[in-house]
Amino acid sequence: MQKLLINIPLLILGVLLLGGAVSCSEEEKTPRTREIEMAELDSLIRMLENDGEDIDTTDLSVFYIIRKEGEGPFPKAGDSCSVSYIGFLPNGAKFEDSRDIYPGKIWNFNYMLKKEVHEVIGLIDGIGHVNEGGEIEIYVPSDLAYGSRGTANVPPYTTLVYRATLNELKPKL
Repeated sequence: MQKLLINIPLLILGVLLLGGAVSCSEEEKTPRTREIEMAELDSLIRMLENDGEDIDTTDLSVFYIIRKEGEGPFPKAGDSCSVSYIGFLPNGAKFEDSRDIYPGKIWNFNYMLKKEVHEVIGLIDGIGHVNEGGEIEIYVPSDLAYGSRGTANVPPYTTLVYRATLNELKPKL
């Protein structure tokens, strides 16, 4: 009985210390903000430029690098596009792959720059800068993707990186 009375204060002390450690670690975790994302994106773009990459920017402020030139026209509103892609977070973690989602492992869609039609409008914007057979790397700021909400696989305020190939382009008839 006396042993039990001595152990109870030690048990209470242990619970208090553990509770304090848990609450401190939660407080130390900084929530992601647009400012943090933009600083990370700026750093990433500078690193790519320092590595000699030829980075272009769309009118919507999506960054892209043409990895392989394609042939023919570029997508226009209403054209049918067949695209294979892999989506990464800036740290290199894969969050999406067309081969795991779509029949035939290719995403087929009508090219249209409308947020109501395509949630990740930055991906569509980037694809508009590659022609058939071309390969592109696209850097999409979160305001042109999942924004402050994020998804199960994408934290809020996170730039997305896509490696995409425009496999086929059929002009609107």
